[in-house]
Amino acid sequence: MKESKIREEDLANLVREGNVMAFEIAFKQYREILFKHAFYVVRDMDEAEDVIQEVFTTLWEKRASIPIDAKLSSFLYRMTRNRVLNKLSHQKVMDNYIQHVLVEQSEQTSNSDLDLIGKELAAIIESEINKLPTRMREVFNLSRNEGLSHKEIAELLQISEGTSKLQVSKALAILRQRVLKAVIILLAG
Repeated sequence: MKESKIREEDLANLVREGNVMAFEIAFKQYREILFKHAFYVVRDMDEAEDVIQEVFTTLWEKRASIPIDAKLSSFLYRMTRNRVLNKLSHQKVMDNYIQHVLVEQSEQTSNSDLDLIGKELAAIIESEINKLPTRMREVFNLSRNEGLSHKEIAELLQISEGTSKLQVSKALAILRQRVLKAVIILLAG
């Protein structure tokens, strides 16, 4: 099966029928453009990558629901758009909940309690940073604590500037998830 000779509608039909090679071709053909679309909206490489993985996983799991003679690119684009919108909606709900908890807590919390919460949060953040993989932690600390640019980090550690950016981006995504959970528990308790 040659990639360049398959019509888009035929590719969709082959995927719907469970043809693994057709699925792999579709993944190779559409992954990058869908990633760019997702990244443009969510502005986070890890989130965009998660969206694309979810889209292709769902495509395979629910391949029987691909309409006959559908344009696969349109179908995948709609799936990506819907997944991105779901993520944004979920994030908005989480942000609203955190805002609500913060407002409610600030009304009921004294300054000494706020100092204690601040110290606990700083300890949580430090603990989570220490749990990062060694190289990622090193790049993250050079960026955030030492204030080095990605170019300076790349030169210092003899890595590419892109690797430096990717490591910091991944570290922030990991920390955002872990610290967010800790903040919710801390404030709700």
